Amino acid sequence: MNSLKYLTFFFLIVGLFSCEPSIEDKSDLGLPPNPSFDISQGDTPNTFIFTNTTEGAFLTYWDLGIFGNREGQEVEIIMPLMGTYDISMTTFNRGGSASVTKSVTVEQDDPTACFGNMLLLTNCTQKTWKLAPEEAAMHIGPNLFETWWGNSADDVISRDCHFNDRYVFRENGEFEYQPNGDFYADADGDGNVWPSDLMLEVGCQPIDAWPAQYEVWGAGVHNFTINDNSLSVIGEGAWLGLYKVGTTEEVNTPQSSVTYTIDSITEDRMVLFADYGWGVWRITLVSE
Repeated sequence: MNSLKYLTFFFLIVGLFSCEPSIEDKSDLGLPPNPSFDISQGDTPNTFIFTNTTEGAFLTYWDLGIFGNREGQEVEIIMPLMGTYDISMTTFNRGGSASVTKSVTVEQDDPTACFGNMLLLTNCTQKTWKLAPEEAAMHIGPNLFETWWGNSADDVISRDCHFNDRYVFRENGEFEYQPNGDFYADADGDGNVWPSDLMLEVGCQPIDAWPAQYEVWGAGVHNFTINDNSLSVIGEGAWLGLYKVGTTEEVNTPQSSVTYTIDSITEDRMVLFADYGWGVWRITLVSE
């Protein structure tokens, strides 16, 4: 019995002393980190780089708020919307972890980012639009609602060369006009072909009938920008709906860009207009 008590006491003492090295090691781990990070501008006004500058850190997590969570000593993100955002970093060293939060201000919306009207227009990949196959898809009047002239329901068939045009918008900012082999030579208010030197009959014409000075009104790949209020097609001869509808006036020569005011836009219907003071052109398109 005495021998058993002795052995039990012996192993207890040995066990206590055997724990001492791990206690000493823990005290040598040091203090938690003193966290810090830098914010720098990326290649665009909406791109930001966050770099952990904490000494001795070996693991880092980022809480980017609405932009999600990331891991790594350095992260680069696109922040498409103007505003001020809180960015939190948690970093680790041998002594533990610590966090720090900074604010970053985005000075402008990213015009190429896929949200809002950009999302509706392109579906964040590409989307094809066409004139709505309905009465008054093309309208001109003293305002958006009163009509001097608008295409009839029958025109959808008789002007098939007009209503078969396709307008493709891509997320990368590319706009393509696809006339599908023909175009509609439009008229002025007196029924004469527009422009007057087009030298064609009013009505459907093969795509190669464009005179040289107007060829850029034919098939082409251009660019576009869109915001909350307007849609611009950019590139020599780019247009939507009708080639003579310019930004501030009916035009008789190809333009370097045309800007349309957005009256309304949904995922499958878009109403644009150009207000000239003396009259308003309204264009209604639908998506395929």
